[in-house]
Amino acid sequence: MAPARAASAHTPAARAAPRVLCVSTIEGRKNHLALLAAAEALWREGLAFELELVGLPRTDTAAPALARIAELQRAGRALIAHGAVPDEQLHDAYARCTFTVYPSLTEGFGLPVLESLQHGRPCICSAQGALGEAARGGGTLALDSVDASTLAAAMRRLLTEPALRAELSAQARTRKLRTWSDYASDLTGWMDALPRHQ
Repeated sequence: MAPARAASAHTPAARAAPRVLCVSTIEGRKNHLALLAAAEALWREGLAFELELVGLPRTDTAAPALARIAELQRAGRALIAHGAVPDEQLHDAYARCTFTVYPSLTEGFGLPVLESLQHGRPCICSAQGALGEAARGGGTLALDSVDASTLAAAMRRLLTEPALRAELSAQARTRKLRTWSDYASDLTGWMDALPRHQ
């Protein structure tokens, strides 16, 4: 996880338009095509928001998402795409956003979900597997499916329901998140409890 820092006091609502942030490498399993389809559906409905993507493209599976990003930018959509960024710029991106979306299909951990919560920002993510574990405890809108229509419905809710957004933000700010030291202690405790072989 990025170095701990207090949840941002910055008020994203002061922006001209809400900003939705996705922090993730760009690769097939991260499901950017579904996120981009969801965003385009909402833009077509007339919802005003910016979508910011932060993450390094994987050369083996990023091409379809990169092509779609370029198409949407050429069409004038409010889509900002970065590659990898330094920690300070990443913190600033979390501070500026209204909420985050992590549309990944399969994960072993789901670090961007916890980083979003650490910054006091609600996160839309899958309710399945490791992401479901990260989502438990509040601050997230956890989905049974992360297809385009389900993502669009969740994004629409957070864009148009300020009370829900405020409730999830409050949950995110008050969640006690585990540190790397906590995980290391669990691992060493488990190792110490293993039977000793002579």
